Amino acid sequence: MTFDFQSFLNLVGRSITEPAAVARDVMQTDWRREALWTALALVAVLNVILIALMQMLSPLPDALEQQGVVLSPFTYTILVGAFLVLFVFAVKGAGRMLGGQGSFDQTLVLMVWFQVVSLVLEAAQVLLVLISPFLGGVFGMVSLGVLLWCIVNFIDVLHGFENRGKAVGTLILALIGTAMGAGLILAILGVGATGGTV
Repeated sequence: MTFDFQSFLNLVGRSITEPAAVARDVMQTDWRREALWTALALVAVLNVILIALMQMLSPLPDALEQQGVVLSPFTYTILVGAFLVLFVFAVKGAGRMLGGQGSFDQTLVLMVWFQVVSLVLEAAQVLLVLISPFLGGVFGMVSLGVLLWCIVNFIDVLHGFENRGKAVGTLILALIGTAMGAGLILAILGVGATGGTV
């Protein structure tokens, strides 16, 4: 794959319209695992930056903020990064449980690319919020559906299911496993269900 800006945008667009084909293309790339881990860390940082921008543009009501958990940017970045790492392992493990054949490196490269697509959509949402918070909100809901469609197809190709039902099952199991792991990390950080400051 080439990585000029135009081809990058084309690949993002195809990830939405032809997710299965793009998944096969991405899986054929020859990235070293160290580079993929670096890319995953980078998307975690960019994710936190975009979330911070979104919160600045559309802050939560005071009542909700008082009920929430306040984390430092560094801690939040670590938490997002840990969530992504857990999700990679969970997608690989859950898929294997259901008879999938995806390797760890294939899982890692696909999940990194999925996060890149997600970041592009988040960035577009931030720009739309600047124009109209309503349009930004609608775009956010549409993006969620698009990302679900994208990741189900990615998982289907990754594990060679040829059965999107199994891909959905893998996604659900992976999310449950990731949520349990994230809850453990929050407990270690000392963040309880009633909120707190780290």
